[in-house]
Formats: sequence, structure tokens, C-alpha cells
Amino acid sequence: MIRQFIVVFGVIALLQGCATPFAQFYYDQTGGADITKLPSVVLPTGEPKVYRGNDQEQDALRMFEDNYNLVGYSSFNAGNVDENGAVTQAKKVNASVVILYSKYTGSVSGSVPLTLPDTRTSSTSLSGSAYGSGGYASYSGTAYTTTYGTQTTYIPYTVHRSDYLATYWIKMKPPIFGTHIRDLTPEIKQQIGSNKGVLIYAVIKESPAFEADILKGDVLRKIGDIAVFDGESYQKALTEYQGREVDVLIIRGDKELHKSVKLGMRS
Repeated sequence: MIRQFIVVFGVIALLQGCATPFAQFYYDQTGGADITKLPSVVLPTGEPKVYRGNDQEQDALRMFEDNYNLVGYSSFNAGNVDENGAVTQAKKVNASVVILYSKYTGSVSGSVPLTLPDTRTSSTSLSGSAYGSGGYASYSGTAYTTTYGTQTTYIPYTVHRSDYLATYWIKMKPPIFGTHIRDLTPEIKQQIGSNKGVLIYAVIKESPAFEADILKGDVLRKIGDIAVFDGESYQKALTEYQGREVDVLIIRGDKELHKSVKLGMRS
């Protein structure tokens, strides 16, 4: 029975793959940067906080608004795994928060052969008499014969599989402006009648943009005299005007609005 359990557990481990899939299937989102040397990062001092996620996009939005950035993620399909592996991976990448997701996808069933020694021993009773120069004698006894072989049985197994996702987050220092941006979609370009600008996807709480009432969904057109139309021009404007009061041009709905924003300093 013990050997049968060992075989079954071995099959489960084989189907799951690596014992630490959170490390094996980790995808870095920093471009290979050593975040311990980035001046804008707040390195964790304690154990990573672990949360159970529900909606990936809404969870990410809340993390961005709380001034966290994505370090990387683990994504794989497997049987039951020890989710403590996600905490270990979070420590490895210096993340302060890990959000876990899992969704059942089905079961894998089958059987595995188990071959064990099969030793059989048979006995034969012997008896008789003999007569010789010494006189008459009788004898009796038992002879044993041992045959060595093997016997194969099949052990059934069932592994319940799920899609697993873990996202890893790092706290950032106060930002210069305080928004996360995305490229304009064709629909938004048509709506505003321009190819120029970026969409504000998230506004960091208590940031200069937050205090100036810039909102998620606004289209950012200019910071000071610099037109913003992609990530590079956005960063150029922040570097140019950091620490200064600056006019920011946005589009909200069908209106152009000017916001006076006191930018922070780069960490």
C-alpha cells in the first residue's frame, strides 16, 4: 500500500511539473532592472502581503492608484500547488504585495502501472523405504521449490487542474505628476479629432494630478509647452517641469480644460 501511494504522488508531481511553478513560470516586467538600486522604489522591510484577487483589471487599477507598480507575474496551469511558493517568489523579486488568482479548468485521470516482486514457493511431500546390507529403513520429508517473478497492477489517479496567476507589486515613492497613461485608441482619436495625446488610465491618490482633479479617462494633451503624445514625450515634460507650477491641458468629454498643477520632484 505504501508503495502504491508513492507511485500516485510521483504521477501527480510529474503532471504538475516543477515543484515551484511560481518561480519557473515567472515573467519579469521591469526590463531586467535591479529594483533594489532604483531611487524611486520603496523596498519592503517585512513579509510580502498576500491578497486573493477577483478581477485582474480592477485589482491592477487599485494598485496603480495606491502607487504600486507591477514587478512581474507568474502564470501556469497545474494541479494543486503550494501557494506559499508565490510568497517565496515575491521575496526573491523584492515585491511588497502579491495578488493570487486561481480558476479550475478540469481534471486529468488515468492509471499508472505498478510492478512488484511476485515470489511463489511450492512444497512436495516425499516418503519411501530402502533395504540394504545394513537392514531395512524408511524415510519421509518435504521438498520446497521457489519461483521468482513479478506482478503488475494499475493504480488509478485523478489530478484536478487550475489556471494560476500571481502578480507581484512594489511600492513607489511620491510621483512627479501621478498618472499612468496609455496610447489613444482609434475610437478616442476619432472622438477628439486628433492623433495627439495620451489616455489617463489611473490617477495616483494624493499625487499632484489627484489634487488638481485630473481624472481617469481624461486625455492629456500638453504639460507646459510640451505636447504629450506618447510615453517618451510624457517623461520629457515631467523632467523639464519637475518641481514647478505648470499648466496642464486635458480633454474631458468634448471640452478642453486647463489645470494648474504643482509638480513634485524626481526621487
